Formats: sequence, structure tokens, C-alpha cells
Amino acid sequence: MDMVFANTCVHCLPDSVSAFDTLPDEALVNLKAIIALSCRSKSSIYRDIAANRLTRPIYIGSKSARWRVGDVREYLTGNSK
Repeated sequence: MDMVFANTCVHCLPDSVSAFDTLPDEALVNLKAIIALSCRSKSSIYRDIAANRLTRPIYIGSKSARWRVGDVREYLTGNSK
């Protein structure tokens, strides 16, 4: 039987979410991880970027956006610059 939490199967969470506390600040996570960690929609996260509550992503490819774990931690605790 699968455990369901906030309409998400626990076994469906990305590894970056389950190991988030152990990741170094320089590690990179994708948008799906931020959505899972913050319980916010993609649109809300991009509004937060526009309002400078979350830093702009680093593009590792033409359409592959990532965020530094340290920046995401600041965003989640409300200590964004």
C-alpha cells in the first residue's frame, strides 16, 4: 500500500527531495524538487523569482534550469536576499 501525503505518493518523490538536508549548498536541484519542497505551483515559484524571493535559475542546457541548494534553503526559510 502506498502512503499518500499532500496528493503525492511518497515513493514518487525525487531523490533530491528526500536527501535535501544532506546536499551541499553548491548542489543543483530542478524545479520539480522546489515544487515538492515548497508545496507551491510552478507559476507561484516563477512569481517569486520575479519578486526576487528566489534567485534566477542557472541554465545547464538550453531548457534545463537548476537552482543552487543554498539559494533554495534561503527561499524556503524566508531569508532570501
